[in-house]
Amino acid sequence: MRLQGKAAIVTGGGSGFGEGIVRKFVAEGAKVIVADRDAANAQRVAEATGAV
Repeated sequence: MRLQGKAAIVTGGGSGFGEGIVRKFVAEGAKVIVADRDAANAQRVAEATGAV
């Protein structure tokens, strides 16, 4: 939980490396906002990880 109490906005977080970063940051305790050109992918990742 190294990122507990931290917040991040991950652009391109709906797939690929960005999705991996979202998953890692959430696992480490960060509050994460997922931003992506494809809103459906961003929503999918947010729902799957507990991000926003």
